[in-house]
Amino acid sequence: FDIALDFLDQVVAMRPDYAEGWNRRATVHFMMQNYAKSMADIEQTLELEPRHFGAIAGMAQIFKARGNKQMAFDAYQRVLEIYPMMRNAQNEVATLSEELAGESI
Repeated sequence: FDIALDFLDQVVAMRPDYAEGWNRRATVHFMMQNYAKSMADIEQTLELEPRHFGAIAGMAQIFKARGNKQMAFDAYQRVLEIYPMMRNAQNEVATLSEELAGESI
């Protein structure tokens, strides 16, 4: 992970306007379970490319990992507005919808 982060740090320093550099670094931070840094990079990605469905899906995964099912559900819904055929997002919306309905009983 350290080598990947060093490389991606250079990418975002050299091309701060390149959304995918930020998104890839967010992915590495996520894999390291450093959710705060991942979320910061996701926010930068979305500032540069608001319809980056991969970044929004990453945000949803962080919300879910932190136990915030409603925010995860909302983020996956945003993904489906952009990319309706994303199977993982479809599955997560179905699962989270059932879980959230069960919690309100």
